[in-house]
Amino acid sequence: MVATLLRLKYHLVIADMKRSVGRVVLFVFFALYCLMMVFIALVGFGAASEYRTGNEHVVASITTFVGSLVIAGWTILPLLFFGVDQTLDPARFRPFPLRGSRLAPGLVLAGVIGLPGLVTAVLCLGVALLWLGHGAVFVGLIAGSLGFLMSQVGCRLATTALSGTLSSRKMRDLTGVIALIVILVLSTGGYVVSMGLSLWSSRAGGGAATLATVEQIAGVLAWTPLGSPWAILGAAGQGQWGMSVVFLVLTCCYLGLGIWGYGVVLDRAMLAPDRVSSARVMGSGNIIDAVSSWPGLSGRLAGMGAIMGRCLRYWRRDPRYLGQLPAVLMMPVLFTIMGLTMPLMVEAGGDEVPLELMGFMSNLSLGLIAFGLGFAAVMAGYTLSADLAYDSTAWWIHLTSGVRGWQDRLGRVLASVVVMGPLVLVVGIAVPWFLYSGSVVPNVVGAMIVLYAAGLGVSSIFSAWIVYPVALPGESPLKMRTGMMGAQMLSQFGSLTIAGLLALPVCLWAIVARGWMSWIVLAVGVVWGGILMAAGVFLGGKLTESRGPTILSILMKNDSKDRN
Repeated sequence: MVATLLRLKYHLVIADMKRSVGRVVLFVFFALYCLMMVFIALVGFGAASEYRTGNEHVVASITTFVGSLVIAGWTILPLLFFGVDQTLDPARFRPFPLRGSRLAPGLVLAGVIGLPGLVTAVLCLGVALLWLGHGAVFVGLIAGSLGFLMSQVGCRLATTALSGTLSSRKMRDLTGVIALIVILVLSTGGYVVSMGLSLWSSRAGGGAATLATVEQIAGVLAWTPLGSPWAILGAAGQGQWGMSVVFLVLTCCYLGLGIWGYGVVLDRAMLAPDRVSSARVMGSGNIIDAVSSWPGLSGRLAGMGAIMGRCLRYWRRDPRYLGQLPAVLMMPVLFTIMGLTMPLMVEAGGDEVPLELMGFMSNLSLGLIAFGLGFAAVMAGYTLSADLAYDSTAWWIHLTSGVRGWQDRLGRVLASVVVMGPLVLVVGIAVPWFLYSGSVVPNVVGAMIVLYAAGLGVSSIFSAWIVYPVALPGESPLKMRTGMMGAQMLSQFGSLTIAGLLALPVCLWAIVARGWMSWIVLAVGVVWGGILMAAGVFLGGKLTESRGPTILSILMKNDSKDRN
């Protein structure tokens, strides 16, 4: 059964890649990238073994701590990305008279087939290189194998046990948004952690205190399923062979209990019926009716009001829209942290810092923060670029109802202004006010408004010109579609570049303006931004009307099940 499941997983992965050339190219690219990262990690393991003598307890503690994080990541992260990869979904085995206890070992080992599992397996085995020249190197291979198996058992057990809950629409939407936030935090967390450790280590005794804390945490984790496989190697490396055997027995017990529990939840998952979720029917008090009934939104503006109300509903309920909010907010956070920590890193060097260098670092810090604020503003406008693609094939209603192109563009723009506009203003006021002074707030707000409005205007044109594949309604917002990356990169590069150039004069003026001139910058930013946004709505509306049937055919092609 194990060999059958491994072959099945292999053939399914190969068949999925053969569906398009784009998937093969993307797989090769990521495979080469992973190969490079694995090679660097293995070389690093081997080099670290040269400094192991006399520091065996430190190496053992760090190995247990980091290995525990790997197993915890494999257990928790798949819950956030549930539905992205369902190659061997237990529900597919319902027609066959199989018990969960027979399927469990094969499904656990099948995790090695695929880039994430293969990379994890190689790195887990590569930990043995930390003990080159020591008898524990052979124990490291056993410990690494058990650590990898523990990560796969945790992954399978957690996702299968919670599959009923995670398969509901609300939970998929919630976990999709949380997954995006986790990705953004992890992408910036490396810099934050490295800077924090550098600053802490620069203090007297900071490095020793950090290692002592890691050793204490690792000592506790060693007795849990997260750290026991790695404690086998750590104990053997320190010559504590009796404790190594104890941790080996403990790990085997944890693995046996985990596989047994996985078999139990597999039986339940294969017998449970499919979860059917019901959608609540929107009553007369829904947001579309509320917006459409606003004074003045009648006649020629009725279509615009309906589209605006529908987009506002999307901003409330669709994870593909909601996931864009943390992505925009992360920009000022990341660049503000970078700007504030760079001068501190120079001062932490200990030597006397020249005034010229401190002046340069101060200006660089200010530039990074300003760039982060401006980039967040233009990215907030760029979120409109996929708005039309998110409608999917339901966009045929626009063609049959006779909605004008400018009504479609203006409704989407105003919905974005209602959601993103306050965020842009709050960030533009709060960051300069707390970090510097209130005198520069008009400069920053004026520049951010013109960048945001320029992004909306340009995206109103590009979203009708370049309609790239996106995750279908109800799918995980993290799901990649064939042809998505290249078209999205082209749309993003073109939109951001053109919007930045159109707003550049006001931004440059905002840098040098002082005193009462700051308020003129704010006024000019609002006026020029309004002109750019209106021009984008007009031109984007004309383009939408002329390409209406073409857009619908592209959406139908993008949403074809054959492309998934």
